[in-house]
Amino acid sequence: MTPEQLRALLCEVAARAARTGELPDEAEAGPPAGPLFRPADPRSAGVVADWVTPVAQRWAPQLGLAPRDLARTLAQGMVEQRPVSAVEVAPTGLIALTLEDADRAAIIEVVRSEADTYACPHGTAHVEVTERPGQRDATDPLRAVQLAHARLCRLVRNAEAAGVQVRASTRPEVLTHVTERHLLVALADLPQRLEHHRGDTAAQVRALGEVGRLADAWDHPLRPRVVDAPIAGVHGARLALADAARVVLRNGLGRLGAAAPERM
Repeated sequence: MTPEQLRALLCEVAARAARTGELPDEAEAGPPAGPLFRPADPRSAGVVADWVTPVAQRWAPQLGLAPRDLARTLAQGMVEQRPVSAVEVAPTGLIALTLEDADRAAIIEVVRSEADTYACPHGTAHVEVTERPGQRDATDPLRAVQLAHARLCRLVRNAEAAGVQVRASTRPEVLTHVTERHLLVALADLPQRLEHHRGDTAAQVRALGEVGRLADAWDHPLRPRVVDAPIAGVHGARLALADAARVVLRNGLGRLGAAAPERM
Protein backbone atom coordinates (compact mmCIF):
# COMPACT_ATOMS: atom_id res chain seq x y z
CA MET A 1 0.00 0.00 0.00
CA THR A 2 1.07 3.55 -0.69
CA PRO A 3 0.83 6.46 1.78
CA GLU A 4 -2.04 7.82 -0.30
CA GLN A 5 -3.95 4.57 0.06
CA LEU A 6 -3.28 4.54 3.80
CA ARG A 7 -4.60 8.10 4.08
CA ALA A 8 -7.76 7.09 2.22
CA LEU A 9 -8.21 4.17 4.60
CA LEU A 10 -7.73 6.45 7.61
CA CYS A 11 -10.25 8.96 6.23
CA GLU A 12 -12.80 6.18 5.80
CA VAL A 13 -12.26 4.98 9.37
CA ALA A 14 -12.53 8.51 10.80
CA ALA A 15 -15.68 9.29 8.81
CA ARG A 16 -17.36 6.10 10.01
CA ALA A 17 -16.39 6.86 13.62
CA ALA A 18 -17.86 10.37 13.26
CA ARG A 19 -21.13 8.99 11.90
CA THR A 20 -21.43 6.53 14.81
CA GLY A 21 -20.61 9.17 17.42
CA GLU A 22 -17.24 7.73 18.43
CA LEU A 23 -15.54 10.89 17.15
CA PRO A 24 -16.77 14.49 16.85
CA ASP A 25 -18.63 15.43 13.68
CA GLU A 26 -15.60 17.45 12.53
CA ALA A 27 -13.66 14.21 12.06
CA GLU A 28 -15.75 13.38 9.00
CA ALA A 29 -13.87 16.10 7.08
CA GLY A 30 -10.68 14.09 7.39
CA PRO A 31 -7.24 14.52 8.98
CA PRO A 32 -4.85 17.46 8.46
CA ALA A 33 -3.17 17.97 5.12
CA GLY A 34 0.38 16.82 4.50
CA PRO A 35 2.16 13.47 4.80
CA LEU A 36 0.67 11.31 7.53
CA PHE A 37 2.49 7.99 7.25
CA ARG A 38 6.18 7.16 7.29
CA PRO A 39 7.99 3.81 7.38
CA ALA A 40 8.72 2.33 10.79
CA ASP A 41 12.37 2.92 11.67
CA PRO A 42 14.26 -0.24 10.63
CA ARG A 43 17.03 0.61 13.10
CA SER A 44 14.78 0.23 16.14
CA ALA A 45 15.29 -3.11 17.83
CA GLY A 46 12.15 -5.20 18.00
CA VAL A 47 10.15 -3.05 15.56
CA VAL A 48 7.93 -5.25 13.40
CA ALA A 49 5.45 -2.64 12.17
CA ASP A 50 5.47 -1.38 8.58
CA TRP A 51 4.22 2.18 8.97
CA VAL A 52 3.82 4.71 11.77
CA THR A 53 1.65 7.81 11.84
CA PRO A 54 1.52 10.79 14.25
CA VAL A 55 -1.92 11.72 12.93
CA ALA A 56 -3.51 11.54 16.40
CA GLN A 57 -0.91 13.90 17.84
CA ARG A 58 -1.48 16.40 15.03
CA TRP A 59 -5.25 16.07 14.80
CA ALA A 60 -6.38 15.63 18.39
CA PRO A 61 -6.10 19.33 19.41
CA GLN A 62 -8.39 20.30 16.52
CA LEU A 63 -10.99 17.78 17.68
CA GLY A 64 -10.67 18.61 21.38
CA LEU A 65 -9.43 15.12 22.23
CA ALA A 66 -6.39 13.63 23.93
CA PRO A 67 -3.97 12.17 21.33
CA ARG A 68 -4.07 8.70 22.86
CA ASP A 69 -7.88 8.63 22.94
CA LEU A 70 -8.07 9.62 19.28
CA ALA A 71 -5.36 7.09 18.42
CA ARG A 72 -7.24 4.28 20.12
CA THR A 73 -10.43 5.04 18.22
CA LEU A 74 -8.62 5.22 14.90
CA ALA A 75 -6.64 2.07 15.68
CA GLN A 76 -9.78 0.12 16.50
CA GLY A 77 -11.33 1.12 13.19
CA MET A 78 -8.20 0.40 11.17
CA VAL A 79 -7.60 -3.06 12.59
CA GLU A 80 -11.05 -4.01 11.29
CA GLN A 81 -9.95 -3.20 7.73
CA ARG A 82 -8.70 -6.00 5.50
CA PRO A 83 -5.30 -4.53 4.53
CA VAL A 84 -4.29 -4.08 8.17
CA SER A 85 -2.93 -7.04 10.10
CA ALA A 86 -2.17 -5.32 13.41
CA VAL A 87 -2.21 -1.88 15.02
CA GLU A 88 -0.37 -0.66 18.09
CA VAL A 89 -0.83 2.63 19.98
CA ALA A 90 2.03 4.18 21.92
CA PRO A 91 1.39 6.20 25.10
CA THR A 92 2.16 9.33 23.07
CA GLY A 93 -0.61 8.52 20.58
CA LEU A 94 1.73 7.36 17.82
CA ILE A 95 0.05 4.63 15.76
CA ALA A 96 2.03 1.75 14.26
CA LEU A 97 0.48 -0.42 11.55
CA THR A 98 1.43 -3.82 10.18
CA LEU A 99 -0.09 -4.72 6.82
CA GLU A 100 -1.20 -8.06 5.49
CA ASP A 101 1.64 -9.61 3.49
CA ALA A 102 -0.18 -9.43 0.15
CA ASP A 103 -1.09 -5.77 0.62
CA ARG A 104 2.45 -4.81 1.59
CA ALA A 105 3.86 -6.60 -1.46
CA ALA A 106 1.28 -5.10 -3.84
CA ILE A 107 3.64 -2.16 -4.38
CA ILE A 108 5.74 -4.41 -6.63
CA GLU A 109 3.05 -4.54 -9.29
CA VAL A 110 2.38 -0.81 -8.93
CA VAL A 111 6.04 0.00 -9.58
CA ARG A 112 6.44 -2.43 -12.47
CA SER A 113 3.23 -1.25 -14.15
CA GLU A 114 4.32 2.40 -13.82
CA ALA A 115 8.00 1.81 -14.57
CA ASP A 116 8.39 4.93 -16.75
CA THR A 117 6.88 7.36 -14.23
CA TYR A 118 7.07 5.91 -10.71
CA ALA A 119 8.94 8.25 -8.32
CA CYS A 120 9.35 10.81 -11.12
CA PRO A 121 8.04 14.37 -10.73
CA HIS A 122 4.28 14.47 -11.31
CA GLY A 123 3.41 14.47 -14.98
CA THR A 124 6.90 13.54 -16.20
CA ALA A 125 8.63 10.33 -17.23
CA HIS A 126 12.09 8.95 -16.58
CA VAL A 127 14.84 10.39 -18.78
CA GLU A 128 18.13 8.54 -19.22
CA VAL A 129 21.15 10.51 -17.96
CA THR A 130 24.61 9.94 -19.37
CA GLU A 131 27.76 10.36 -17.29
CA ARG A 132 31.39 9.66 -18.05
CA PRO A 133 32.85 6.68 -16.11
CA GLY A 134 34.31 7.73 -12.78
CA GLN A 135 32.52 11.07 -12.78
CA ARG A 136 31.40 10.55 -9.19
CA ASP A 137 33.96 9.73 -6.51
CA ALA A 138 33.50 7.39 -3.57
CA THR A 139 32.31 10.19 -1.28
CA ASP A 140 29.35 11.07 -3.51
CA PRO A 141 26.21 9.55 -1.89
CA LEU A 142 24.65 9.03 -5.32
CA ARG A 143 27.54 6.75 -6.29
CA ALA A 144 26.41 4.32 -3.58
CA VAL A 145 22.91 4.40 -5.10
CA GLN A 146 24.40 3.76 -8.54
CA LEU A 147 26.28 0.75 -7.16
CA ALA A 148 23.07 -0.56 -5.60
CA HIS A 149 21.28 -0.14 -8.92
CA ALA A 150 24.05 -1.94 -10.82
CA ARG A 151 23.93 -4.80 -8.30
CA LEU A 152 20.18 -5.20 -8.77
CA CYS A 153 20.63 -5.22 -12.54
CA ARG A 154 23.22 -7.98 -12.19
CA LEU A 155 20.91 -10.02 -9.95
CA VAL A 156 18.06 -9.64 -12.44
CA ARG A 157 20.29 -10.62 -15.41
CA ASN A 158 21.66 -13.70 -13.64
CA ALA A 159 18.24 -14.84 -12.45
CA GLU A 160 16.72 -14.51 -15.90
CA ALA A 161 19.69 -16.35 -17.43
CA ALA A 162 19.01 -19.19 -14.99
CA GLY A 163 15.40 -19.38 -16.18
CA VAL A 164 13.67 -17.51 -13.38
CA GLN A 165 10.57 -15.64 -14.55
CA VAL A 166 7.86 -13.47 -13.08
CA ARG A 167 4.66 -15.29 -13.95
CA ALA A 168 0.99 -14.54 -13.47
CA SER A 169 1.06 -17.15 -10.70
CA THR A 170 3.93 -15.45 -8.85
CA ARG A 171 2.95 -14.75 -5.25
CA PRO A 172 4.83 -11.70 -3.91
CA GLU A 173 3.19 -12.16 -0.50
CA VAL A 174 5.86 -14.79 0.27
CA LEU A 175 8.35 -11.91 0.67
CA THR A 176 8.06 -11.69 4.44
CA HIS A 177 11.67 -11.49 5.65
CA VAL A 178 12.32 -8.32 7.64
CA THR A 179 14.73 -6.96 5.00
CA GLU A 180 12.11 -7.54 2.31
CA ARG A 181 9.41 -5.86 4.37
CA HIS A 182 11.55 -2.78 4.98
CA LEU A 183 12.44 -2.58 1.28
CA LEU A 184 8.82 -2.95 0.14
CA VAL A 185 7.67 -0.15 2.45
CA ALA A 186 10.57 2.08 1.36
CA LEU A 187 9.61 1.61 -2.30
CA ALA A 188 6.05 2.64 -1.48
CA ASP A 189 7.20 5.67 0.53
CA LEU A 190 9.86 7.15 -1.78
CA PRO A 191 7.57 9.13 -4.15
CA GLN A 192 5.97 10.87 -1.17
CA ARG A 193 9.37 11.71 0.34
CA LEU A 194 10.78 13.05 -2.89
CA GLU A 195 7.74 15.25 -3.45
CA HIS A 196 7.71 16.45 0.15
CA HIS A 197 11.35 17.53 -0.23
CA ARG A 198 10.94 19.00 -3.71
CA GLY A 199 13.57 21.73 -4.06
CA ASP A 200 15.73 20.26 -1.27
CA THR A 201 18.28 18.21 -3.18
CA ALA A 202 20.19 17.11 -0.10
CA ALA A 203 17.04 15.67 1.51
CA GLN A 204 16.09 13.91 -1.73
CA VAL A 205 19.57 12.38 -1.98
CA ARG A 206 19.27 11.11 1.60
CA ALA A 207 15.87 9.60 0.86
CA LEU A 208 17.11 7.81 -2.24
CA GLY A 209 20.25 6.72 -0.41
CA GLU A 210 18.17 5.03 2.27
CA VAL A 211 16.35 2.98 -0.35
CA GLY A 212 19.70 2.05 -1.89
CA ARG A 213 21.02 0.86 1.47
CA LEU A 214 17.92 -1.23 2.09
CA ALA A 215 18.30 -2.78 -1.36
CA ASP A 216 21.91 -3.67 -0.58
CA ALA A 217 20.90 -5.16 2.79
CA TRP A 218 18.53 -7.53 0.99
CA ASP A 219 20.63 -10.51 -0.08
CA HIS A 220 18.22 -13.41 -0.60
CA PRO A 221 18.95 -15.53 -3.70
CA LEU A 222 16.93 -14.90 -6.85
CA ARG A 223 17.85 -18.29 -8.32
CA PRO A 224 18.71 -21.78 -7.02
CA ARG A 225 22.10 -21.94 -5.32
CA VAL A 226 22.77 -25.46 -6.59
CA VAL A 227 23.15 -26.33 -10.28
CA ASP A 228 20.12 -28.21 -11.66
CA ALA A 229 18.08 -27.51 -8.52
CA PRO A 230 14.45 -26.66 -9.33
CA ILE A 231 13.34 -23.05 -9.52
CA ALA A 232 10.93 -22.25 -6.68
CA GLY A 233 8.06 -19.80 -6.66
CA VAL A 234 9.90 -17.57 -4.21
CA HIS A 235 12.61 -16.99 -6.82
CA GLY A 236 10.09 -15.38 -9.16
CA ALA A 237 8.79 -13.21 -6.31
CA ARG A 238 12.32 -12.08 -5.47
CA LEU A 239 13.00 -11.36 -9.13
CA ALA A 240 9.92 -9.12 -9.21
CA LEU A 241 11.10 -7.30 -6.07
CA ALA A 242 14.61 -6.81 -7.48
CA ASP A 243 13.15 -5.47 -10.71
CA ALA A 244 10.86 -3.07 -8.85
CA ALA A 245 13.72 -1.81 -6.67
CA ARG A 246 15.87 -1.36 -9.77
CA VAL A 247 13.15 0.75 -11.39
CA VAL A 248 12.76 2.93 -8.31
CA LEU A 249 16.50 3.56 -7.98
CA ARG A 250 16.83 4.27 -11.70
CA ASN A 251 14.00 6.77 -11.69
CA GLY A 252 15.23 8.38 -8.49
CA LEU A 253 18.72 8.78 -9.90
CA GLY A 254 17.35 10.30 -13.10
CA ARG A 255 15.23 12.71 -11.11
CA LEU A 256 18.40 13.90 -9.37
CA GLY A 257 20.32 14.23 -12.62
CA ALA A 258 22.45 11.12 -12.17
CA ALA A 259 23.01 8.15 -14.46
CA ALA A 260 21.77 4.68 -13.54
CA PRO A 261 24.52 2.35 -14.86
CA GLU A 262 23.70 -1.32 -15.22
CA ARG A 263 27.31 -2.35 -14.69
CA MET A 264 29.97 -0.82 -12.45
